[in-house]
Amino acid sequence: MKIIFKVFLVVLLMIVLTTNVSAASSEKVTVTWATLAGFYTDWAKTLAEEFTDKTEIDVRIIEMDLPTMYEKEVLDIVGNTGAYDIITWNVSWKSEWANAGYIYPLDDFIKRDAAEVQIDDIAPALLKVSGLWRGKIYGLPYYTFTPGQFYRADLFEDSEEKAAFKAEFGYELDIPKTYDQMADIAKFFRRKPGDTLMGQVLTKDFYGIGLMAGRYNHIFDEIMTIAWTMGGDVINDDGTSGVTEKPFLDAVTLYVNELLPYAPPGSLSGGYDFVIGQFNTGLIAMTGPMYLDQWPNAVKVEKNIPGSEAGIAGLPGGGKTWAGAFSLGIAKSTKNVEEAWQFLKWITGQEAQRKFAEGGGSTTRMSILNDKSFYTSRREQAGHFPVLVNVLEDSAKNWYTNYIHIPQAAKIYEEAPAWLSAAASGTMTIEAAMAGFTKAINQIIGGKATIYNEGFLKPAASNKPYVFDPSVQLRKQK
Repeated sequence: MKIIFKVFLVVLLMIVLTTNVSAASSEKVTVTWATLAGFYTDWAKTLAEEFTDKTEIDVRIIEMDLPTMYEKEVLDIVGNTGAYDIITWNVSWKSEWANAGYIYPLDDFIKRDAAEVQIDDIAPALLKVSGLWRGKIYGLPYYTFTPGQFYRADLFEDSEEKAAFKAEFGYELDIPKTYDQMADIAKFFRRKPGDTLMGQVLTKDFYGIGLMAGRYNHIFDEIMTIAWTMGGDVINDDGTSGVTEKPFLDAVTLYVNELLPYAPPGSLSGGYDFVIGQFNTGLIAMTGPMYLDQWPNAVKVEKNIPGSEAGIAGLPGGGKTWAGAFSLGIAKSTKNVEEAWQFLKWITGQEAQRKFAEGGGSTTRMSILNDKSFYTSRREQAGHFPVLVNVLEDSAKNWYTNYIHIPQAAKIYEEAPAWLSAAASGTMTIEAAMAGFTKAINQIIGGKATIYNEGFLKPAASNKPYVFDPSVQLRKQK
């Protein structure tokens, strides 16, 4: 009887265990993705549902605002809480997290699933800048905010405005080829009530340029773009701070003294949405350096202002034009590495990226960006694609900065707005603000920074400067 009873218990235990294993295996795995709130996330919700239907892997999306996203993600990955499986980062954050081992290198996954990933289709500039660290790939870009410029083509091409501009400045009114020309154009188009614009008497103020001069990261993106063009950088080749060097000071001076005076009131507290709102309501003639992903919002000016046309261009040359993207990586604290990779691969892949682009998203896939039949039939959503390709191709060959190759880049990026906005607002002189910024950089770095730029070629100073080719624009049909 004892033997029979023991056999009975063993069989019962096996049944219980088998039942539990079966139940556990039938449970869906949930992958949690921390990412930017707004349009960036809205499109992803639908795609996440499609992914779940295909794989039975649930996706939970945690939406965050950009000003707080870095801090929230850092608290999780440093604390090893495992709250997020997939994290989203700006270009400046990658170096810190990859260097500290907070995110997984993806090379083995990419090699294993090469046919699905099609890594060569991702814009090379974006893949390197946002994903590569010391020879390994830690993330794949899924959304590009590479900058260019929006301008009112109808104003720039008006015969009366062109004649008046040439009479005042001695050269033709056109897309600016230098930032000095941008300053001239900003000054020229500043009009007051009673002045005329394209022959029409104005009843309210009109401004030459829109700027993101608030105490946000946007001001750093704007000024850094100008500084790179002038030969400046946040970090010198020897690892010291470069923000008190002449090229960087010249960039800040031009921004504060020659651009900002011709921007609308409130610019000192505005970001990119503030500027785009000014553009599409007909308040400004052009933007300064602006994220090209905002084209679907900028082009609304054509509906708001009868007879207007939104133009898109690369930024002034004479230096290097840059690339930027939000990228996805897998947090080291995740318990769902394989599932996280499956979703990351899907959301950055060709199928999902095409659906994203159909809704107005700035894809990172060159096969979509170069698809003429796609963007010509969707000008309001994808009219910026040809210009974006033009900028990205130049960036891949000619743009370089020491700044993104140091582990302290993220902390410098978060520190920058305090000092740049102080200079812009006049609460500090430009020299004093940049001296303060330098002191803060030195404290963050703790001496000279080590520049880890494996896999990045620094272009020769003699390289041909970037000059935008206006023929690539997708113009409004008359």
